[in-house]
Amino acid sequence: ATAYQRDLQTGRLEHWSIGVQRQLGDSRTIDIAYVGSRGRNLIAARDINQPDPSPVARNLRPNPLFDDITLIESRGKSVYNAMQIKFQQRFDRGLTVLTAYTLGNSNDDASGFFASAGDPNFPQDSRNPGLEYGRSSFDVRHRFSTGFGWEIPLGTGQRWLENKGTLSTILADWELQGIVTLQSGQPFTVALLPEVDNSNTGRSTLGFGANDRPNLVGNPVLANPSPEQWFNTSAFTVPPFGSFGDAGRNILDGPDFQNVNLALTKDVSVREGVTLQLRAETFNLFNRTNFNLPDAFVGSPTFGQIVSTESPRRCQFGIKLIF
Repeated sequence: ATAYQRDLQTGRLEHWSIGVQRQLGDSRTIDIAYVGSRGRNLIAARDINQPDPSPVARNLRPNPLFDDITLIESRGKSVYNAMQIKFQQRFDRGLTVLTAYTLGNSNDDASGFFASAGDPNFPQDSRNPGLEYGRSSFDVRHRFSTGFGWEIPLGTGQRWLENKGTLSTILADWELQGIVTLQSGQPFTVALLPEVDNSNTGRSTLGFGANDRPNLVGNPVLANPSPEQWFNTSAFTVPPFGSFGDAGRNILDGPDFQNVNLALTKDVSVREGVTLQLRAETFNLFNRTNFNLPDAFVGSPTFGQIVSTESPRRCQFGIKLIF
């Protein structure tokens, strides 16, 4: 069954920030800011018909006439704090640049209403959902990005190869655009296989399944993680049957992410008010292997391994008519 909190509240967000901006020359600025927010009354869910963990084979629910009863309620909370630095160069000598760096931290007790790849968003112990409080599944501690556009000074009226006749016309009106993104990995939760009800509290229809977690018996962080073993799998053990595991939510970090996209464009004037734009674009220019999150289910044959990646390098060419 599904139930709703009788006095379900509208979620709210309190946001605050303070910053300073400094102008550097005629066309450049730098901003440094502290940004914070706090969310309350966020939508979350739990099983209000979950029994106490028990090794007894037939562990009846509080109301044995029902299986799980999912209560949708406004109990979720979140906190975000960050230092944000931004450098911007407005168009000057054919170049525009926007660079940003964020050092941030986001915590909550449910990062979304439905399940995601890194977080079941459903409590292990529905009687104590506050125990789920930890890093948000989308928390990224470090993120750097820069975007630029450069009108290449070639051809007629430019600094390079200005008076070369037809060659100047061909080389004119080219622009190089790019986006560079670097960020640290997002956290993830180690759990038991969805089909394993080790706590003997019943499976939930929301989230991964039973949502049980293992016990943490050592340091799960490896000094030199690899796709073959991203974390110390021996640091996690299956708890005794009829008990919850003590491993926390989102206590490990996934792989970082690095990407460079580049585009080269040329505008060709067809007639007054009509321009043909030729585009050549490359995504993941250096063909870097950006790994996805590892298999985080105890008991899986690939437990602790990374078995998938983001997209490899892709190139595309296009023609755009502007009128």
